[in-house]
Amino acid sequence: MLSAAKSSMLWVMCLTKYVALSGVDGSGKSTIAYMLSMGSPNIKVVWFRWRAFTLYALYLYSKLRGLCVKVYVPRIKRWLYVHVFHVDGIARHLYLYLLFIDLTVFYLLYKLIIIVKGVEIVLFDRFYLDALVDAIHTCRRVDRVFLKLFIAMQRKVSKALVLDIDVSNAIARKKDIISLRELEFKRRVYLILAKHLNIPIIDARRDLTAVLNDSCRILQLRC
Repeated sequence: MLSAAKSSMLWVMCLTKYVALSGVDGSGKSTIAYMLSMGSPNIKVVWFRWRAFTLYALYLYSKLRGLCVKVYVPRIKRWLYVHVFHVDGIARHLYLYLLFIDLTVFYLLYKLIIIVKGVEIVLFDRFYLDALVDAIHTCRRVDRVFLKLFIAMQRKVSKALVLDIDVSNAIARKKDIISLRELEFKRRVYLILAKHLNIPIIDARRDLTAVLNDSCRILQLRC
């Protein structure tokens, strides 16, 4: 009985297809992910947002060291806290690796749930590529070991794509964007990494139908 169950789980693991959508805020990742999954019970969308486990220790250190800046965002009329880990050598180094640990724990937990549920297609809204871009901006640096770790995990998906959009279109879509300079910086990093990793780039400024059709074709999904 145990052998049969184990064989069944391995069979599901082999059949499950993992794909990922990446891009700056406002590029339409969540919208396209929803449209791709709409009407298909076999597609599970996972919002791969940063969950803190080990990072809580760094957040405490950050609070004690005053490594947070309070920023007012006029478009949403709210104050937000932004971490400035790059100004502190310890925080800058620890953030890179604690982020990797937390994301990997989250990834493995979801993978276990997916195996149990027998999902055919997992669509990640953001993945390790997005975390890498975020870490590069947050820390203003990235060492070779960290880069290799994140690239290795990014390659866990069978298909990926980057939705590209310019700053003016992004802020028109998403009101809680804090910094235009940050958005432009991240966009350049996405394009560099996508080219290095041979990840297709889709012009997300176009009509949603055109973006959806291109996404289906690249990710090899039925739409």
